Amino acid sequence: MQNFFDNPSGSIVDPLTIFINLVVTVILCFIIAIVYKNTHKGLSYSQSFVFTLILGGMIISAVMMVIGNSVARAFGAFGAFSLIRFRTAIKDTKDMAYIFLVLAVGMAVGTENYLVAFFVTLLSIVIIYILTKVNFGSVRKYDYILTFYLNTELASSEIYKSLFDKSLKTSNLLHIDAKEGGRVLKLTFSVKFFGDSDTAKFLNELSQFKGINDANLINAKSDIEY
Repeated sequence: MQNFFDNPSGSIVDPLTIFINLVVTVILCFIIAIVYKNTHKGLSYSQSFVFTLILGGMIISAVMMVIGNSVARAFGAFGAFSLIRFRTAIKDTKDMAYIFLVLAVGMAVGTENYLVAFFVTLLSIVIIYILTKVNFGSVRKYDYILTFYLNTELASSEIYKSLFDKSLKTSNLLHIDAKEGGRVLKLTFSVKFFGDSDTAKFLNELSQFKGINDANLINAKSDIEY
């Protein structure tokens, strides 16, 4: 009589192996999710994405055990997954790398390549922390997002130009939002200071201009989307 857990391809998947594979995958993916949570920068953080990192790796591990060495099952699984439509856009490109990482871990554990899963997780974590620590790839040193409201009935759009020229190394207008029938404008700039210590003084001087209110700076040393 054929064993209930026999794989048609010839390999035997016993309950203990299934349990160990799933637990190892969850542990490794949980570590990856913690690293993602601790190193994430910007405004696109999502708790559901962290959950997905853990569950996605476990599901892929289970799929690999189901497929075994069967080509037919591999094509069947591919067809099933091709029916899935992802409706949530991934804003941060690093998130895609994390998805591929947990997929690789799940595939490795599901095929019982535990050393591959362990070393790819360990090396990836080390690389992520190093790149995050040195802020690798950043081209900005003192970068901020500046927002303030300008009352066009009390001041012209040129009132802040002299202060910008004196305090800012660069400034780029990102967005204008008209309010109260165009009487009040919300202006958003990307700015770079000559020195990081100039921020408080700059905000104080900008707020003293007649017609300018609610001036605010958002630290943008890490890449953020606006």
